[in-house]
Amino acid sequence: MRFLILLVALSIGVNNGCGVAFAAAGADPKSKAADQRYRQGFNQGVTRTDQLKDPALQAIRRRMIARQRVSYKELQMLADRGDGVAAIYVAKRLAANPKLTADAIHYYTIASSTGRAGAVAPLSRLLSTTSETVSEPRLAQAEKTLRDHASRGNPVAAAQLVKFYKSGRPFGAKPDEVLRLERQAAAGGDSKTALNLAISMISQGLAGDQEKEEARHFLTIAKDSAEPSTSAIAAAVLRRLEKEPTNLVEVSQ
Repeated sequence: MRFLILLVALSIGVNNGCGVAFAAAGADPKSKAADQRYRQGFNQGVTRTDQLKDPALQAIRRRMIARQRVSYKELQMLADRGDGVAAIYVAKRLAANPKLTADAIHYYTIASSTGRAGAVAPLSRLLSTTSETVSEPRLAQAEKTLRDHASRGNPVAAAQLVKFYKSGRPFGAKPDEVLRLERQAAAGGDSKTALNLAISMISQGLAGDQEKEEARHFLTIAKDSAEPSTSAIAAAVLRRLEKEPTNLVEVSQ
């Protein structure tokens, strides 16, 4: 019983202090080379001016890259042909008008789908605030691109998907996906998520040695955290886990 009470207290402390934070592991490219590596596997769309066959579009893109004057209509023409940079510019303009949120989501989705990690956060914010006016096909595409970024270790995409799937909006409740994403984050070295998972597993009762070993693995990840409080809590729970029966439900009876 004492161990279960301890876990409840620790769980509250962890959730209040950190929640599902998802450590930033390589998903915030800081150099051109890192950005290119991150975007591998995405359909990157238009990344070079010579990919555009129309000389007029080539001229527009050159002006955009040179930060010269480009009209909204010209940017939209590039964005509609899969230029992720143009799509971000268009989305920013649309997002300034609350009545055009659905269209802003569409263009942030285009940018995200080309591997532009910088579009993930604004896309997620818009989905969090307004999704009722967004069509099902656009929502499906937005969900897909967030999942693509999450699979590449993008912490923003993973955390937002967990939030969306837990709340049921705008993609519907998906508890299995929540668990998968949290396990993925923990396995990738996210110590706070690893600690939350371990405490949740132990609190619910470990069914056998396999689950106990999994909880131990998550606690070991958390114990190596650079954050002192996370490391200390994980070490304390790990020590107690080694002394308790596998099925902790028995301890409370």
